[in-house]
Amino acid sequence: MKTITLTIGLFLLFTFQSFGQINPVLNLTWEQWYDFPNNFFILEWGEPEQPHDEIIGFNIYRENDFYIFISGENSIYNIDSIYGIISNCGGVDFLLYGNGEGFYAHVTAVYNPGGVESDYTETVWVGGAMIGITDYTTQKAILYPNPSYGILNIRLNTPLAEPIEMTVFDVLGKRVYSTSLSSENSAIDVSFLENGFYLAVFQGESSSFKQRFLVGF
Repeated sequence: MKTITLTIGLFLLFTFQSFGQINPVLNLTWEQWYDFPNNFFILEWGEPEQPHDEIIGFNIYRENDFYIFISGENSIYNIDSIYGIISNCGGVDFLLYGNGEGFYAHVTAVYNPGGVESDYTETVWVGGAMIGITDYTTQKAILYPNPSYGILNIRLNTPLAEPIEMTVFDVLGKRVYSTSLSSENSAIDVSFLENGFYLAVFQGESSSFKQRFLVGF
């Protein structure tokens, strides 16, 4: 009887420890913009909920079709920088799927041992490539240099009638910096931030907008 009880107890302990160790990724986000004549985008995701096994990388899908495996990063991107256009995937090729009418994308985590793939719970809508739209977006804030290695310059394209709050979030949605801007041209020191993508959110009484930037390379 004691042997049976011990066996059941060990089984339950192993089950509880193993549950959720191949959890899906969290906080999947998509941002796309068009700066004539180029398409730019960032697909980002957060780490799966703990506990989980060792992650060896991520699989990116367009609909149910596998696109690319990424290791060591929590995003795929095609962005403009001081070095020109940089991409860690197939670049604009990612947008050219099906008939170009858009698609749903999702990301799965790949774990050790054995390359076991997680399920997914979040999808994002990718609108396909934007072509020949010279005025698709008007940037309300320009951040440069991007990527930045220390000082990040901020140029607002509309006159400030009031101070505006700038808050910086990391890829997991954690607030890492905030300040109040009272001029259309400002500069902040971001050298304390770890290398990676960040989201700057500008909030005034009557308007709000956001802009992404990269620290390091």
